[in-house]
Amino acid sequence: MTLYLIGLGLGSSEYLTIKALKISEKLDKLYLDSYTSFLEESLVEELRGRFGEKLVEADRSTLEEHVDEIVKEAENMEVGILVPGDPLIATTHVAIVVEAAKRNVPYKIVHGVSAHCALISASCLQAYKFGRVTTIPKSGLGIETCYRVIEENMERGLHTLILLDTADGGLRIPEALSLLRKAEEKLGRGIIKQDRLVICLARIGFEDEFKWAGKLQDAMKKDYPPPPHSIILPGDLHFAEAEALKRILKADESTIDSHVPIKSWRVRLTKYVANVENALKTLNITEDSSRVQEVLELVRSYVEDSIRFQKERKLFESLAAISYAEGLLDCLRILGKAIFSWRSPTS
Repeated sequence: MTLYLIGLGLGSSEYLTIKALKISEKLDKLYLDSYTSFLEESLVEELRGRFGEKLVEADRSTLEEHVDEIVKEAENMEVGILVPGDPLIATTHVAIVVEAAKRNVPYKIVHGVSAHCALISASCLQAYKFGRVTTIPKSGLGIETCYRVIEENMERGLHTLILLDTADGGLRIPEALSLLRKAEEKLGRGIIKQDRLVICLARIGFEDEFKWAGKLQDAMKKDYPPPPHSIILPGDLHFAEAEALKRILKADESTIDSHVPIKSWRVRLTKYVANVENALKTLNITEDSSRVQEVLELVRSYVEDSIRFQKERKLFESLAAISYAEGLLDCLRILGKAIFSWRSPTS
């Protein structure tokens, strides 16, 4: 006997594959996952009508706390779990397959269209430029973690896909942005600003799908269809991505052209370089020897290297170079060979 994980696609009957239907029809029992993602009610009704009594709607408790019972059933009958999107995207389904493997129960995966790839496609951004995906629950729990994921991705020039909770009516885009603004108030990294470029996506794959790109302050006021909703905060934009946002999503040209992702490491490095440069300007040499001049020449070379590496977006090399410069200057100060100030009075 076999356990099947069967992808249902984006949540409407139009995205059901022929293979998903064919395999489902021959199975003895079907569990319908109503927990991990969104399913349109019309699709649920269609599945009920098609499969009748062998269809069992499965909530979180069934899929996570009683997974051993499902796998045990698959030892004696053909069992399937109907999964929104594509199987194994959610950790819940990976845990089910792991349990089957432990019990030596054969399993098969029937792939469906994933919201993950559909949302990226709908955004007009390049798929390989996305960083870690994050999620915002309706409770707002973990919103600071979400904020830090966005910051981490932006540091690397990558886009962030933010999935919004679909449970209990779903989390809407304005509510999610309000939660992120509260995180901004607490953490203060300058990521969630009024003029920050955001891409708002709702009900992708449905007849009433919504796609829009613009400033965060305007996104708060938009009229959206019902969930599921998602948000994308772009990192660095390739010129082709910028053009696609303008022409396809009709984003305001000035908003796209003025888009600059926050790079806190760049701000820090600029400050470190400025401190060393100020030290060199205020430098008072107490021993003007060839060895001291040799060390100072090394300091200047490391500063130039740090600036060059920063322009090339080589973060660690830039940080290492300016750290060497600071260390050499500190050695001169400790040895009494030079006196200087790290910071200017206005910094």
